[in-house]
Amino acid sequence: MKSPSALLHLGRTVFALLAITTASPSLFAQDDASRVKFSDQTKPGLLKLSLPWADIKIVGTDGNEVVVTSSLQKKMRQGEVDKDGFRRLDDEVTFELNEKNNVVTLSIAGEKPWATQGTDFAIRVPRNTHLSISTQMGGDISIQEIDGDIDVNGMNGEVSLTNIGSSAVVNTMNGEVAVSFRAAPTKPVSITSMNGEIDVRLPADTKANLKMRTHNGSIRTNFSEEMLTTKVEKTGRTYNRHATEAQEVALAVREAMQVAREVVREVAREVANEASRLAEDSDLESDRDAKDQMVPRAPRAPRAPRVPRMPDAAFGGKSITGTLNGGGVDISLSSMNGSITLRKAK
Repeated sequence: MKSPSALLHLGRTVFALLAITTASPSLFAQDDASRVKFSDQTKPGLLKLSLPWADIKIVGTDGNEVVVTSSLQKKMRQGEVDKDGFRRLDDEVTFELNEKNNVVTLSIAGEKPWATQGTDFAIRVPRNTHLSISTQMGGDISIQEIDGDIDVNGMNGEVSLTNIGSSAVVNTMNGEVAVSFRAAPTKPVSITSMNGEIDVRLPADTKANLKMRTHNGSIRTNFSEEMLTTKVEKTGRTYNRHATEAQEVALAVREAMQVAREVVREVAREVANEASRLAEDSDLESDRDAKDQMVPRAPRAPRAPRVPRMPDAAFGGKSITGTLNGGGVDISLSSMNGSITLRKAK
């Protein structure tokens, strides 16, 4: 029986095999940007973004608009001319930017939403904007100079939050997470990575209640003992009765694999449609052998792994609780396979 750690790395390998290799063109000039304003300029707006697979960079500015540029725009304008001299006028994939009730939504539309793999999105928002960002399959996420609340859910890729000023909730399956606060967080902070290191930089005057946990990695800090008071807790236990944590990990892997299966099914449908078109164009409907030679077979969706039965032996790990400058806002940092570093900002 494979260990929970092995299953986690299996998930990472499956996602890598599913990746479609494409180059990432440079972003278009600002003149090609899509723009929208929040309807109520007197209070912070919310940007909601959910993409299958893309690299995302969000920067807070002093402006009052949400401005989006994307290499997807360039892809859309590179219409190829077919053998008959025709070019397609509609788009196989595009993005939509809408605003309603002070919420701006960026979403993918078109026939092939999974084709955003390798696409870049550069987004500028007012600094006080709240963010809800997710990628279902992968892509790096970079967020800078935001004072609003940040909620990030990623699958495969690094997450970087730089000079933020309020709170952050980050959950990612495979990828390092680096967070630096310009000002002490005023709301609870939760950072979780299944496979990746976590690096958090806090101002020296931050008052916080800390909980840091890793199963395969170290926990370290450069805060002095006078500033940070900690207590080590053992997380090893007998899992014939208390398997909660390890089962949660296995279930997370299973859910991730289900996402992978859905993407592969989408690819399979596209391949099947393309196969049908090729068969019609080549008048090979009656020649099954020739059609099999020309048409690629649709890939099979992988099976999600079973949730393993936990062994009776203890499952090791380390957990640190403590208070920073006497205690304050709750900060939780957790990694299954990665080290945790808590830094004092210079």
